[in-house]
Amino acid sequence: MNHTLNPRRLRVVVLLLSAVASVAIVSSVAPAATAGGGPPAPATPTGLPTSIEGLSPYVGPTGCDLRTRTGSLKLAKLIQATYANTYGLSRTCTSATTPSSEHFDGRAVDSFFNVRNTTERAEASALLTWLLKYDAAGNRYANARRLGVMYIIWNNKMWSSYRAGEGWRPYSNCADTPSSAYDTACHRNHIHVSLSWEGAQGRTSFWTKAVAPVDWGPCRPADLNWSAGQAAYNPRPCPRYAVVKAPSGASSLLKEMVPRSGMVLRPGMAGPAVKTVQKVIGVTATGTFGSTTKDRLMAWQRAHGLDASGITWPTTWRAMLASNGMPR
Repeated sequence: MNHTLNPRRLRVVVLLLSAVASVAIVSSVAPAATAGGGPPAPATPTGLPTSIEGLSPYVGPTGCDLRTRTGSLKLAKLIQATYANTYGLSRTCTSATTPSSEHFDGRAVDSFFNVRNTTERAEASALLTWLLKYDAAGNRYANARRLGVMYIIWNNKMWSSYRAGEGWRPYSNCADTPSSAYDTACHRNHIHVSLSWEGAQGRTSFWTKAVAPVDWGPCRPADLNWSAGQAAYNPRPCPRYAVVKAPSGASSLLKEMVPRSGMVLRPGMAGPAVKTVQKVIGVTATGTFGSTTKDRLMAWQRAHGLDASGITWPTTWRAMLASNGMPR
């Protein structure tokens, strides 16, 4: 992970809210007021098991898969039910050249609190205390573990399950950038929570009352830079592969393709990655994946002996790369 700020990009950071339907929260007690009459804490389920998940290892993003995840949505709704705030889930990834955010695969929740607002700052503090406190059985970080929290970023600092012993540590160079212009990049106007795969899928004990094993998520293949996204539970860590690079002397189009190789693009998506594919298949590069692009992609797939899915699955990416001079 690279959390160093790029000042030239800070002013164009955009947090996109997902359009989501309401879901039921599991049986729980009502939100409880904190000591001294402060903001309430989120509702905690009744009947939780005595066993508990371990601290989540770091499992980084590998794909561009914007499906709404059950656990991510439930956590966002739980926080919203407690504090009446707004939230964001997935974020468009077609401009990216590396899978650098859990927002890209539906495993991140942005809950909006503003540190410059006294009430919202107190609510954020109550939420974080609830996530990281001991439970009655003496389990530290109990709610974070039962939810599958992997890391949290808020107000210039970061807490990570896989570096829990370090507590809250500085996030990037945010302590040196107090201006409100940096509030989004430094997470002063929202709490970012990244979840494990089991947490994002809603399989952890907070929701199911059964302790979930670690899910290591989708693995990218050695010859592509992006995975095809989450399909099934994965009980083993993914192999570590070097970043795929275009060969010496590659065309400008191949150089454009390789960083996005493996990204699953489908009708309805838009952005630079779509433009790249449009150039490959010979359709006007509008950057919008509409019916014309789908039809042309399907024709291209048929011409290359592929399943005419109209989606850029890995087999299609391999064929596109090969047709533009990428060694197999």
